[in-house]
Amino acid sequence: MNYKRLGALSLLLSLLMLFSGCVERGRHAHSIHAPLTESQWTSFRGGTSLSGYTASPLPDNPTLLWEYRHGVRTVAAPIVSHGTVYICDKHGQLRGFSIADGTPSCSLDLGGDVEAPFVTADTLLYIGQMDGQVRALSLTDGTELWHFETEGQILGSPTFLSRGVLVVGSYDNTMYTLDARTGDPVGRASTGYYINGAAAIWRDTYALFGGCDAWLRVSDLRTGHVTDSIRLDAYLPASPAVEGDYAYVNDYQGNLYEIRLSKDGHFGRHRKMLVAEGDEGGTTSMPAVTADAVFTLAEGRFLVCIDRADAHVRWRQMLRGDVGECSPLVCADRVIACTRTGIVSIHDVRTGRPLWTYETGEQIVASPAVAAGRLFVLTARGTLLCFS
Repeated sequence: MNYKRLGALSLLLSLLMLFSGCVERGRHAHSIHAPLTESQWTSFRGGTSLSGYTASPLPDNPTLLWEYRHGVRTVAAPIVSHGTVYICDKHGQLRGFSIADGTPSCSLDLGGDVEAPFVTADTLLYIGQMDGQVRALSLTDGTELWHFETEGQILGSPTFLSRGVLVVGSYDNTMYTLDARTGDPVGRASTGYYINGAAAIWRDTYALFGGCDAWLRVSDLRTGHVTDSIRLDAYLPASPAVEGDYAYVNDYQGNLYEIRLSKDGHFGRHRKMLVAEGDEGGTTSMPAVTADAVFTLAEGRFLVCIDRADAHVRWRQMLRGDVGECSPLVCADRVIACTRTGIVSIHDVRTGRPLWTYETGEQIVASPAVAAGRLFVLTARGTLLCFS
């Protein structure tokens, strides 16, 4: 592992030139269309708990406002910040668009492949790349503030805490805690295998994360040390979700687990909320959690709602197409599901009844974003759709 702080003036100048179009057009867009703070969507699941829940409501019949077709594979979820929606394709081309009408506002070449979702904080962008670098960039002028090098590819989103801490996992079997202002390592938690997903934060102090070795771990962000771990039935391809003092996570076989979180960063009792029907595997998404229910994709075709109190299945709705990596998202009394075959559907959280569907015609991998009264869906071919 080699840590470097940006010190070359030539690199700064090149980044400024690349981002010059974003500065002029982006500032203009921000001044006209900047939404309220609560209208941001700064991480791929809406918050550090990764619960996939927002109180922002959805209309019964969303209308397509605008779309942008890029034609390059894109799997990182869209982010909404200060009136701009950002996407980044696999080749590391970051683009921004006005949420009002889809007008392009900026473009920046990161110079490396990107598959992990990214996160914003105020005017800063934090992103992990396939070459193992974690980078902090200014959304105002495009300058790179710092970068940190891991020894493996990064597939999970960084998680940003408001107290200035960044948590990110790598394929070098390490979950890093970094100072978000400088990139200096604060702590690191070593594991036995690759880390695929993002870290979910509990009580602003502990990070929960899984990996390819089937272990779910919890680490203390103050020290980086693993405080507890539990082995599940199969490897964990995605992130856990936290609600209150409970964590929920899917394994690759399709089992859904509930794990109680106790004081001092330890696991308490745990149970299976949903048992896989077979051993074919293939579950690569994460659940969404509300105050009383868990929503998960199951058996390749179903959206399932499970009662958190007694683990009974409230409803099971077959979707129009096979499910994939895109996780469900709950918006007040609606739940959004996107299939691998490109169908977006909105369901009533109480009954599962489909209320609206839209066929994109393209595979969907990235989680949707909801902000400022708009729904953003990004396909794997780089098509960004904005609904209202």
